[in-house]
Amino acid sequence: MKRYSKVMICMSFLLASALVGCSQKEIGNTSTEISAIISNGTLQANLSTENAEQTESIIHESADILYYDNGYPYIHDILTNNTDNTITETEYCMLAYDINGVPLKLYWNFLDSSAECSYDYVVRTDNVNLLPCQTENYNGGWSLYDGEKMTDYPQVGNGEANQVAYSLFCLKEVVFENGSVWSNPDYDNFFQTYAGKQIDVNTLQNYYPYTYNLQTNKDL
Repeated sequence: MKRYSKVMICMSFLLASALVGCSQKEIGNTSTEISAIISNGTLQANLSTENAEQTESIIHESADILYYDNGYPYIHDILTNNTDNTITETEYCMLAYDINGVPLKLYWNFLDSSAECSYDYVVRTDNVNLLPCQTENYNGGWSLYDGEKMTDYPQVGNGEANQVAYSLFCLKEVVFENGSVWSNPDYDNFFQTYAGKQIDVNTLQNYYPYTYNLQTNKDL
Protein backbone atom coordinates (compact mmCIF):
# COMPACT_ATOMS: atom_id res chain seq x y z
CA MET A 1 0.00 0.00 0.00
CA LYS A 2 2.82 2.41 0.85
CA ARG A 3 4.57 1.75 -2.47
CA TYR A 4 1.32 2.23 -4.37
CA SER A 5 0.68 5.48 -2.56
CA LYS A 6 4.16 6.74 -3.42
CA VAL A 7 3.61 5.90 -7.10
CA MET A 8 0.28 7.71 -7.09
CA ILE A 9 1.77 10.75 -5.38
CA CYS A 10 4.64 10.82 -7.88
CA MET A 11 2.26 10.58 -10.86
CA SER A 12 0.05 13.32 -9.41
CA PHE A 13 3.09 15.58 -9.01
CA LEU A 14 4.18 14.99 -12.61
CA LEU A 15 0.67 15.70 -13.90
CA ALA A 16 0.43 18.89 -11.89
CA SER A 17 3.82 20.03 -13.15
CA ALA A 18 2.77 19.38 -16.73
CA LEU A 19 -0.41 21.40 -16.26
CA VAL A 20 1.47 24.28 -14.69
CA GLY A 21 3.94 24.19 -17.56
CA CYS A 22 1.12 24.34 -20.11
CA SER A 23 -0.51 27.22 -18.26
CA GLN A 24 2.75 29.14 -18.13
CA LYS A 25 3.29 28.52 -21.85
CA GLU A 26 -0.23 29.73 -22.66
CA ILE A 27 0.23 32.82 -20.46
CA GLY A 28 3.54 33.47 -22.15
CA ASN A 29 1.95 33.18 -25.60
CA THR A 30 -0.94 35.39 -24.53
CA SER A 31 1.45 38.02 -23.22
CA THR A 32 3.39 37.87 -26.47
CA GLU A 33 0.19 38.25 -28.48
CA ILE A 34 -0.95 41.21 -26.34
CA SER A 35 2.43 42.87 -26.75
CA ALA A 36 2.27 42.31 -30.49
CA ILE A 37 -1.24 43.79 -30.66
CA ILE A 38 -0.19 46.81 -28.62
CA SER A 39 2.91 47.21 -30.75
CA ASN A 40 0.96 46.94 -34.00
CA GLY A 41 -1.68 49.33 -32.70
CA THR A 42 1.00 51.86 -31.85
CA LEU A 43 2.55 51.38 -35.27
CA GLN A 44 -0.79 51.86 -36.99
CA ALA A 45 -1.46 54.97 -34.93
CA ASN A 46 1.94 56.36 -35.85
CA LEU A 47 1.34 55.63 -39.52
CA SER A 48 -2.06 57.32 -39.35
CA THR A 49 -0.49 60.35 -37.70
CA GLU A 50 2.19 60.49 -40.37
CA ASN A 51 -0.42 60.35 -43.12
CA ALA A 52 -2.46 63.05 -41.41
CA GLU A 53 0.60 65.26 -41.15
CA GLN A 54 1.32 64.82 -44.85
CA THR A 55 -2.17 65.90 -45.89
CA GLU A 56 -3.14 69.56 -45.74
CA SER A 57 -6.25 71.18 -47.11
CA ILE A 58 -8.02 74.28 -48.29
CA ILE A 59 -11.74 74.51 -47.64
CA HIS A 60 -14.29 76.47 -49.60
CA GLU A 61 -16.65 77.18 -46.72
CA SER A 62 -19.39 78.87 -48.74
CA ALA A 63 -20.34 81.08 -51.68
CA ASP A 64 -23.44 83.13 -50.91
CA ILE A 65 -25.46 85.65 -52.90
CA LEU A 66 -25.42 88.83 -50.80
CA TYR A 67 -26.35 92.48 -51.32
CA TYR A 68 -24.64 95.78 -50.69
CA ASP A 69 -26.48 98.55 -48.86
CA ASN A 70 -27.53 100.00 -52.22
CA GLY A 71 -29.08 96.67 -53.21
CA TYR A 72 -26.38 95.64 -55.70
CA PRO A 73 -25.89 91.84 -55.63
CA TYR A 74 -22.54 90.07 -55.27
CA ILE A 75 -21.15 86.60 -54.61
CA HIS A 76 -19.25 86.31 -51.35
CA ASP A 77 -17.07 83.19 -51.03
CA ILE A 78 -15.07 82.13 -47.97
CA LEU A 79 -11.83 80.09 -47.89
CA THR A 80 -10.05 78.42 -44.97
CA ASN A 81 -6.32 77.78 -45.30
CA ASN A 82 -5.41 74.56 -43.49
CA THR A 83 -1.80 74.50 -44.70
CA ASP A 84 1.50 75.66 -43.25
CA ASN A 85 1.96 78.33 -45.93
CA THR A 86 0.35 81.69 -46.62
CA ILE A 87 -1.84 81.79 -49.75
CA THR A 88 -0.97 84.79 -51.92
CA GLU A 89 -2.86 84.08 -55.17
CA THR A 90 -5.83 82.02 -56.28
CA GLU A 91 -7.37 81.16 -59.62
CA TYR A 92 -10.90 79.83 -59.53
CA CYS A 93 -13.96 79.14 -61.64
CA MET A 94 -17.45 80.46 -60.89
CA LEU A 95 -20.77 78.96 -62.00
CA ALA A 96 -24.32 80.18 -61.36
CA TYR A 97 -27.73 78.48 -61.17
CA ASP A 98 -31.31 79.54 -60.65
CA ILE A 99 -33.58 78.31 -57.89
CA ASN A 100 -34.36 75.13 -59.85
CA GLY A 101 -30.73 74.25 -60.55
CA VAL A 102 -30.79 75.45 -64.16
CA PRO A 103 -27.39 76.85 -65.25
CA LEU A 104 -27.28 80.57 -66.04
CA LYS A 105 -25.27 82.38 -68.66
CA LEU A 106 -24.11 85.65 -67.13
CA TYR A 107 -22.19 88.73 -68.16
CA TRP A 108 -19.69 88.07 -65.39
CA ASN A 109 -17.55 91.05 -66.30
CA PHE A 110 -20.35 93.45 -67.15
CA LEU A 111 -18.00 96.46 -67.12
CA ASP A 112 -16.31 95.09 -70.24
CA SER A 113 -18.60 95.88 -73.16
CA SER A 114 -16.79 93.36 -75.34
CA ALA A 115 -17.29 90.45 -72.92
CA GLU A 116 -19.83 87.80 -73.83
CA CYS A 117 -22.15 85.92 -71.52
CA SER A 118 -21.06 82.44 -70.41
CA TYR A 119 -21.91 79.67 -68.01
CA ASP A 120 -18.49 79.89 -66.37
CA TYR A 121 -15.95 82.54 -65.53
CA VAL A 122 -12.37 82.04 -64.39
CA VAL A 123 -10.80 84.81 -62.34
CA ARG A 124 -7.38 85.24 -60.74
CA THR A 125 -6.71 87.21 -57.57
CA ASP A 126 -3.21 88.22 -56.52
CA ASN A 127 -3.76 89.93 -53.17
CA VAL A 128 -5.17 87.13 -51.05
CA ASN A 129 -2.69 86.97 -48.12
CA LEU A 130 -4.55 84.16 -46.35
CA LEU A 131 -2.40 83.02 -43.42
CA PRO A 132 -2.01 79.38 -42.28
CA CYS A 133 -4.96 78.05 -40.27
CA GLN A 134 -6.96 81.20 -41.04
CA THR A 135 -10.46 81.70 -42.47
CA GLU A 136 -11.11 84.64 -44.73
CA ASN A 137 -12.90 87.63 -43.25
CA TYR A 138 -13.52 90.37 -45.78
CA ASN A 139 -16.26 92.59 -47.14
CA GLY A 140 -17.62 92.48 -50.66
CA GLY A 141 -17.17 89.91 -53.39
CA TRP A 142 -17.78 89.38 -57.09
CA SER A 143 -20.40 91.89 -58.24
CA LEU A 144 -23.31 90.75 -60.38
CA TYR A 145 -25.23 92.96 -62.78
CA ASP A 146 -28.72 93.99 -61.70
CA GLY A 147 -30.38 96.04 -64.43
CA GLU A 148 -33.24 97.14 -62.19
CA LYS A 149 -30.98 98.76 -59.59
CA MET A 150 -27.76 99.51 -61.47
CA THR A 151 -29.25 102.16 -63.74
CA ASP A 152 -25.95 104.04 -64.02
CA TYR A 153 -24.37 101.08 -65.85
CA PRO A 154 -24.86 100.04 -69.49
CA GLN A 155 -27.66 97.51 -69.74
CA VAL A 156 -26.53 93.96 -70.45
CA GLY A 157 -28.46 90.70 -70.66
CA ASN A 158 -32.08 90.00 -69.84
CA GLY A 159 -32.01 89.90 -66.06
CA GLU A 160 -30.21 86.56 -65.74
CA ALA A 161 -28.16 87.79 -62.78
CA ASN A 162 -31.36 88.52 -60.88
CA GLN A 163 -32.18 84.81 -61.07
CA VAL A 164 -28.98 83.59 -59.40
CA ALA A 165 -29.81 81.47 -56.36
CA TYR A 166 -26.70 79.26 -56.16
CA SER A 167 -23.08 79.66 -57.14
CA LEU A 168 -20.42 76.99 -57.28
CA PHE A 169 -16.74 77.91 -56.94
CA CYS A 170 -13.80 75.64 -57.66
CA LEU A 171 -10.13 76.46 -57.14
CA LYS A 172 -8.04 75.86 -60.22
CA GLU A 173 -4.66 76.98 -58.90
CA VAL A 174 -3.19 78.29 -55.65
CA VAL A 175 0.10 80.14 -55.19
CA PHE A 176 1.81 80.17 -51.80
CA GLU A 177 4.16 82.70 -50.25
CA ASN A 178 7.08 80.25 -50.40
CA GLY A 179 6.74 80.15 -54.20
CA SER A 180 5.09 76.74 -54.46
CA VAL A 181 2.05 76.30 -56.70
CA TRP A 182 -0.79 73.80 -56.30
CA SER A 183 -2.85 72.89 -59.37
CA ASN A 184 -6.16 71.22 -58.63
CA PRO A 185 -6.10 67.70 -60.18
CA ASP A 186 -9.91 67.51 -59.90
CA TYR A 187 -10.64 70.76 -61.71
CA ASP A 188 -11.40 69.20 -65.11
CA ASN A 189 -13.77 66.74 -63.47
CA PHE A 190 -15.55 69.61 -61.69
CA PHE A 191 -15.92 71.54 -64.94
CA GLN A 192 -17.23 68.57 -66.92
CA THR A 193 -19.68 67.68 -64.15
CA TYR A 194 -21.16 71.11 -63.40
CA ALA A 195 -20.50 73.70 -66.12
CA GLY A 196 -23.60 74.33 -68.23
CA LYS A 197 -25.40 71.35 -66.68
CA GLN A 198 -28.65 71.36 -64.75
CA ILE A 199 -27.83 70.24 -61.20
CA ASP A 200 -30.09 68.74 -58.56
CA VAL A 201 -30.99 71.42 -56.02
CA ASN A 202 -30.07 69.15 -53.12
CA THR A 203 -26.56 68.82 -54.59
CA LEU A 204 -26.25 72.59 -54.87
CA GLN A 205 -27.44 73.11 -51.31
CA ASN A 206 -24.93 70.60 -49.95
CA TYR A 207 -21.92 71.43 -52.12
CA TYR A 208 -20.28 73.46 -49.33
CA PRO A 209 -18.11 73.11 -47.39
CA TYR A 210 -15.91 71.72 -50.17
CA THR A 211 -12.46 70.41 -49.20
CA TYR A 212 -9.41 70.41 -51.46
CA ASN A 213 -6.84 67.92 -50.16
CA LEU A 214 -3.19 68.77 -50.77
CA GLN A 215 -0.38 66.24 -50.31
CA THR A 216 2.33 68.32 -48.65
CA ASN A 217 5.22 66.02 -49.50
CA LYS A 218 4.31 66.30 -53.16
CA ASP A 219 2.64 69.62 -53.76
CA LEU A 220 3.99 72.10 -51.23
